[in-house]
Amino acid sequence: MTVNHPPLGLQDVLDEFMMEDDQGSEVLARYVREYPQFAAQLVDFSILAASDDSDDQRELSAIDQSRVDAAWIAFSAIDISPASDPLAKLTGEKGRSVARALGVPRQVVSCFREHKVIATSVPNDILRLFADELEVPMAYVISAMSQPLAGFGGRQFKADGKPSAGEQVSFEQVLIDAGVSEADRLRLLSKGG
Repeated sequence: MTVNHPPLGLQDVLDEFMMEDDQGSEVLARYVREYPQFAAQLVDFSILAASDDSDDQRELSAIDQSRVDAAWIAFSAIDISPASDPLAKLTGEKGRSVARALGVPRQVVSCFREHKVIATSVPNDILRLFADELEVPMAYVISAMSQPLAGFGGRQFKADGKPSAGEQVSFEQVLIDAGVSEADRLRLLSKGG
């Protein structure tokens, strides 16, 4: 039996956002994707929540600016086409380069290219490495990872059943599935979270 809940209003969404342990750029980007009708209010609220109570008119801090950038990218990148998807560039030498830099099998990089990794499960240093290799802001990488891949994308195999887009999994699960050793998994998962 499915229970239909009424859609959340602005105040409910802002209350849920404030209840998060961390109102960082990744959480803000997720809320903007889930509630695009409240994007401007979420960004404003995030900045207000992060700032102190003083009434001065100073410039945004780097953290506040990254929150705004992440939210704006998530809001404006509703449809990531293969032509504009930075992760689509993770083929050939670019994919090998990232795999070498991380010390992982290429199938891990393929999972990123195919949008199979949950963005919030990836440490910031790993996301930064992808952004640097792809020569885009880290927020673009996060936004692209959070979008479903157009069509069924990814690797193509002859299947017995209907194709499906598949579920996203944690970065740790991708490493386990790729046969990455426990020591290497710990090294990768402990990077700048």
